[in-house]
Formats: sequence, C-alpha cells, structure tokens
Amino acid sequence: MPAKSSSPNDVERRALGISKWSNLFMAAAGILTAWLSRSDAMLVDGLYSAVNFVSAIAAARIGARVGLPPTRSRPWGQDFDEVLYVTFRSLILIGVLVFAAIISCTKIWTFFSGGSVPELVFGPIAIYAVVIVAICLGLAYNFHRAYRLTGRRSEILRTEARAALIDGALSVGSGAALLSLPFLEETPLAPYVPIGDAVIVLVLILAIVWQPLSTFRKTLADLAGVSAPSGTHTKATRTARDLASEYGFHFHRAAVLQAGRMHFVAVYLDPERAVLAHEIDAYRDKLSARLEDRIGPTRVEVILTANDLLEKKAANNRTR
Repeated sequence: MPAKSSSPNDVERRALGISKWSNLFMAAAGILTAWLSRSDAMLVDGLYSAVNFVSAIAAARIGARVGLPPTRSRPWGQDFDEVLYVTFRSLILIGVLVFAAIISCTKIWTFFSGGSVPELVFGPIAIYAVVIVAICLGLAYNFHRAYRLTGRRSEILRTEARAALIDGALSVGSGAALLSLPFLEETPLAPYVPIGDAVIVLVLILAIVWQPLSTFRKTLADLAGVSAPSGTHTKATRTARDLASEYGFHFHRAAVLQAGRMHFVAVYLDPERAVLAHEIDAYRDKLSARLEDRIGPTRVEVILTANDLLEKKAANNRTR
C-alpha cells in the first residue's frame, strides 16, 4: 500500500522498523571495527548505534499507544509516554557521551603518565566510515519523510531523524579525523598520534552534546506542566473564546499543555444560564475538532466555574 494512503501510525511503525535493524547492523559493525582498529572513537560510534537500536524498539511500542482513549489506570491517556521516551533517550545519549569522555580522558592520562597506548589500525576505519555514513543519511531522510507524511506531529520521528544525523556526523567526523592522523607523522605533532582518536572523541562530544541536552530541557518542561508555546496557546485560546461566544458562554481562560504530539486544553467557562450536559459535550467535541485542525491532536476538558481563581488572584495582585 502506498505510504500516502497509510495511517500515521503505520508510517511511523515502518520508519522505526527500518531504523531498528539498520542500527543493529551499525552497532555490531562499530564494535567490530573498534576491536579491529583499537579506536575508542569507533567504540563510541557503535555504542551510539546500539542505543538507537534499543530506542527504536521502545519508540515503536510507545508510538502505537499515543492517542489511545483514557482508561481506568491511565485517566489522561498514554500520551505522556512519548515525552518520557524522548526524555530518557536524551539522558541515555548523554550517558553514552559521558562514558566516551571518561574512556578518552583515561587514555590521554595513561599516555602522559608513561603508560602504553595501543597503535591504531586504519584499514577497517575507512570501510566502516563510508558504509555507516551512507546508512545514516538514508535513515535521516526516511525519518524526515515519515515526519512530513504524519503531519509533522510525531516527536519520536523528529528525535530519531536528529539522532540519525548525529550518528552520521559522528561517523564522518571521527572517520575523517582518524584517517588524517597518519599525515601527522612528519610533523611536530607526531608523538601525540597514539592519542589522536581520544582527542577526536572529546572534540566530537563537545560538538554534539548540546543537542540531547537541549531536547532534555524541552521535554523536562513538558513533564513539569509548563504552558505550551505562546503561538499554540494563542491559537487554542482564540478558538475556545470564539466558540464560547457562539454558544453564548462567558469564557474565562484556557490552560494549554503539550506532551509530544498531543495537546491538553482545559477551558474555564461560565454558561451564565441553565444548560444541559449535552450542550457542554457538544461544545467540547466541536472545540476538539477545530483544535485538531489548528494545533494538532488535542484532548479538551471543560470546567464550569463562576469565578476563575487564576483571574481572581491576578486581580488581587494588581490591587495591592
């Protein structure tokens, strides 16, 4: 079946399935190349791919649960699983980079303290770098394509696309730098060639660690219940207010949160007249449909109140 006629979950599942087996191959290739070449940089590359392999398995299961209706055990649905996945994935990647930094610093310390450092074997590195870069570019394209086909709403696909690019950049940078080390043999830097790969690893870590740190900070804000971005909040508030006017309700405010691709909107209303429950349900369902078109998948809750506590507190603060 063509990708365009498939559901978003099917598109996401296929992309993650391709990623899973590709990363398993790259992890095995990286660890084998590290053993043959005695390079810490290749070991880091292989471990990074191993993390991506495990992540693809978890991501496929989580992606299938996002958007499912609430249950007794999960009264707000399972949408926050996507944010939890991205958060812990970022932490694991940071942990891998810290582990790599420790290994590299240990090798540098051993070298300068007079210890023995194994000599690099460059042949396997060249073959590995070419193959892995081609695979990573293919994965990044596949994830970005799937991200577009699913409406640019899947935080999982966007995270995996970035991870594939980072993995490719890691392979390009480490491979090119390692293969350039033999050219330093006739320079004043020749004595330091044995620790060249350790230095390269540290440089690469400094260059890419900001990406998982940035992702971790963003998802941590989502888990902490920080309000959705101002643009999203403005669209949701305006839509809820306009619809409330159509129903003759007094609109207090809207609280908007975002968890991955899902939005949670709580609307505070005062009907200012006697209403039946089905009127409130109709307002909620119509608002959900409008927000689906304007900001993406949304869960809406309507709270009826005569006095909005947040507005009341703000008014009290202004009078002080």
